[in-house]
This record gives sequence, C-alpha cells and structure tokens, in this order.
Amino acid sequence: MRRIYLAAWFVGGFLFLGLIALILTNSDQIGMQQTFPFTDNIERLEQKEMDHVLADDLSMTTSMFLSQLSLQLDRWAEQDKSDQQLQKEFAKEVREHPHFHAFTIVENGKMSETVGNIRQERLKQLRYQHGDLSFSDPYKINGEDYFIIGKKLEENKMVAGEIDLTFVKHFIKDMASVADANGNFFVSGQDPDVQWKTTKDLPKGASAQTVPELGWQIVVHSDLKKGEEQHYIDGQAVIKLNDNENSEAWIEQQDDLSLIKNNDPYYIVESATKSTDQLLNELSNHPDVEFVEPNFLFTKQAKGTIPNDEFFQPYQWNLSQISAEEGWEVTEGSQGTTIAVLDTGVDPKHLDLKGKVLEGFNAFDGTNNSIDQHGHGTHVAGIAAAISNNVTGIAGIAWQNNILPVKVLNEKGEGSSFEVARGIRWAVDNGAKVINMSLGDYHNSYILHDAIKYAHQNDVVLIAASGNDNVGDPMYPAEYEEVLTVAATDDKRERAFFSNYGNHVDVSAPGEHIPSLFPNNNYVIMSGTSMAAPHVAGLAGLIRSINPELSNDEVYELITSTAIDLGENGHDPFYGAGEINVGNALKQLAN
Repeated sequence: MRRIYLAAWFVGGFLFLGLIALILTNSDQIGMQQTFPFTDNIERLEQKEMDHVLADDLSMTTSMFLSQLSLQLDRWAEQDKSDQQLQKEFAKEVREHPHFHAFTIVENGKMSETVGNIRQERLKQLRYQHGDLSFSDPYKINGEDYFIIGKKLEENKMVAGEIDLTFVKHFIKDMASVADANGNFFVSGQDPDVQWKTTKDLPKGASAQTVPELGWQIVVHSDLKKGEEQHYIDGQAVIKLNDNENSEAWIEQQDDLSLIKNNDPYYIVESATKSTDQLLNELSNHPDVEFVEPNFLFTKQAKGTIPNDEFFQPYQWNLSQISAEEGWEVTEGSQGTTIAVLDTGVDPKHLDLKGKVLEGFNAFDGTNNSIDQHGHGTHVAGIAAAISNNVTGIAGIAWQNNILPVKVLNEKGEGSSFEVARGIRWAVDNGAKVINMSLGDYHNSYILHDAIKYAHQNDVVLIAASGNDNVGDPMYPAEYEEVLTVAATDDKRERAFFSNYGNHVDVSAPGEHIPSLFPNNNYVIMSGTSMAAPHVAGLAGLIRSINPELSNDEVYELITSTAIDLGENGHDPFYGAGEINVGNALKQLAN
C-alpha cells in the first residue's frame, strides 16, 4: 500500500461508504497514506472482485438507509402533535433531519400534518412498490436530486417524505454511478470516461449491483492512478539528532534546510532544491544526525445478551459470529479503559457515540480538533465501542468503554509516518489502554517503530490491520512484533479475499460487509481489514475492563489462545491463531 492506508477498504478498497446517506458503507481505505483503505496496492488485487464487493456494500448500505427512513416515518406518524408546542417541536425535528426535505400524512387523498413544501402531484409519482413501501423516480429541484418515499399505514392512509439525495453524490464521489429504475443515471463521478446516460452505455463486464427495493443499479468504476505511486513526501526527511537540546538551532544553521514540524526528538525537515534521495544521502553521512528516513505516507485500510439496537439483528452478523452476545453476559466494558482510535478522527456528536468520545488530538496541527471529515475513523470507532442497547443504530463491541480520537489521517484518509508516530505517543501519554491502527504502509519506518516500542513499553495493547492487497508482503505497523496483527474473515468464516497474509498475522476477525457509523448520524457498510481490527480492539477493551492488571502481552495471549482455529491446524499465515471469540476470551478470564 502506498502511504499509510486505512485498513478498511473504502470502496475501492472500499472507500465508498455507502450509497445513500444512511449508509453503511463498504470500505475502509484509510491509513497512513491511506492506512489501509480500500486500496492497499490495488494493482495487486483482482480489481473486479474488489469492485464486486464494493457494489454489494453500496447496495446493502442503500437498503439499510431505506430501512432507517421507513422507521423514521413510523415514528413521526405516531408522534403526539396534540397542541401547538408539540407541533412546533415536531416541525423543527423534521426540518433539522439530514435527509428529509418534507413530510406529510395522506388520508383519502388529502395531506395533513405537513412540514415543508411537498407538492400533491409528487405523490402521484409513487409508482414502485416494495412491501408496504412505495418510491418515486429521482427528480431535480433547483439542480439537486430528490425522491419520494411513502409507507402505507392503513387502508386509504399513508405517510410520505421527500428525501434529499445530495448526500448520495457526497458519499459516492468518484467511486460509482447510480441509475434509477428506468436505467437513467442520475449520480456519477467526474471522470469523463464514466459519464453514462443510461445503462445501455455500460461497458461489458462492469461491476454492478441492484438495490432490490428501488430497482436502482449501482455501477462501480475503478479509478486507479497509472504508474508507481510515491510512498513518501518528496523533498522531506524525518531526522533525529545526537544533540536533542539544540536540534532547532542546528537545523537553522543548515543551508537549504527548513523545519516543517517539531515533535521532539523527531523533526521533519525540507529542502527547496534537493530530492528526498539527495537529502537522505547528505544527512545520513552527517555526524550530528542519529538517524534519517523519508517521511513515509500512510493511508487507511474503508449470542447471549441481545441488544435492542435497530440494526443489530438484521445486519450485524459479525458480532454473533464472534460470540459477542456471550461475552456481554460477562462484561459490557468500563469507562476506565480507554480505546484510542488512530485514524481520520471521530464524530463526537454521533448519536451512537455521544458522551463517550474524549477530547482528542490532531497530529497534523497539534490541536484538540479531532473531528472526522472523512468517515473512516467514525466507522472504526463504532465497531469498537458504539453505544449499545439504546434502540438506535448498531451495537459496538465494548459498550461502556470511552473512545480517544487521534487524528493521524486527513480528510482524504492520508497521513505520514510522522503523524502516526506523534499520535501514538500522544495517546500513550493521555491514558490510552488500547490503540487501534486501521492503517498501514509497506515501508519500515524508524520513527514509527520507535513510537510503537514506546507504547508497548508503557503496557498499551496495540492492534493493527494486516492490509487489503491479498499479498504476503508485511505492512507496517502490522509487521512489528509489539503489535497484534488482524486479518479479515467473511460471514462463512473464510478468509476475505482481499486480506493480506503472512506469519506476522496473529488473529482474524470479521471484515467484509461490516455495518457501522458514519458522520452526521449516518450508518454505512464497509469492508476491509480496517473493519476487522477494531473488533479485536473492542475485545481488548473488554478484557482490560475486567482485569486492568493484565499486561499487554498477557492480553495478546488470551486473545490468541481463545480464538477459533481456522484453516490449517494451529497458527497459519491466513488466520493466525484463528478468528477471535469474545465469549471464550471473557469467560476464561472471568473463571
């Protein structure tokens, strides 16, 4: 993977994140340059297989989105609006909803309790039926896309809403195009080669999936960059000097060398005239320099106690597969055991995270602004520790554990070894007991390994995604022995086809078609080892909630020894010790 990738696929790797805003997305491409996201050396994967998985993710996300819209219509139809104050509160709630543009109840053809400007003639466009739901084709208002959804309440009575689809364009970006039930494309990317008008224009072999409720067709188009992608920031280097006390002064004395970032004892320096190779050659021979390396780029990589969360039973097969319900009978976690998520940041206002996201850190600018502008980090955090048994949304692994957001990847899901190392050290110094890293790169980094060793020496449990390129080449930090490395499985307990393998893989966890959170109270489905890793981070959080005295190595041993052996007997390069089992691990610890 180039840079640090998010371990989740993002939809290309699967970055997509869902078709529709609610959206459970399929991808987890994020990382140090992306730290494993969807792309993890996409050239090494069968792109058609990846596109197929992405199309599935987008279709399922859209279906989930429709399910959420249907539930919201039910709630509003039943809501008490008996007096003027309640009517005002109801109208305010509708207007502030991220997807509903207007709402009405229709009885015997007449509209009542209407909020927003919904036109009577639009209701006549509800021509597609699926169960008790009906839908219109998409249409434009002032250049923006909308459609109508209706739900039958009883004979001659229905509730309907006008839905704003601009979020579809936002999530799909350049990853896919969407055609309506008539085969006309209404969402597409910017690439002139994929500006199709109808499905008749599709090239042979295009990866597509149909949304069963709507009849919409989602067509994935790969957007691979040609040629070898650079894995470091040109003209920059990360250095450590023998004389740490006078490092800045030393840098100022050097010709053609400027200080870009200071994270004592590490410094990013830049030359205005020299390439990275020239800079490395020059500085590596300088007696005052202890070490020098490129500033590598990272990217993202998109039964027992039964919670009542609305998406748990229909979508979260992943938690049942690892016996999370049995584990929750032992513990639901503890606020005293903090899980740090090193990623694109986290949305602290999401309803399934609100109140449990601590003040975080931005490794790019040194502030506490750790807001997620990408989505990968929020998805990862939700898998590990979403608020559970609260009716809303999904269930997380560690119900009670707090999340410490550390932004080491930007809005594109990219960062460098410097930010990741800085983020690790900050998380350790600010109380993290578990660190999840759904990101990675194929280049070994001194500064990264030094930070990893610092965390391990301070007894922090370190979890990393193996990568999404279906190769045996080790990624970093996954390769480091101080880290518990996670590969991905599917709903048949088979290796996810994209999951990297090797003797450094310690365990596996579900990583294909995983529902979780997305900024602005949305939900998406994503795939990738980025999704597998936070399952293990959540389990580590539960383990340390029961017994905080266990060392990080003892936590590793408990997780691996209680895993369900898959593949060849014993440890193997595809599953490690096997797929984690929350019930087995926590029951053994409790006993």
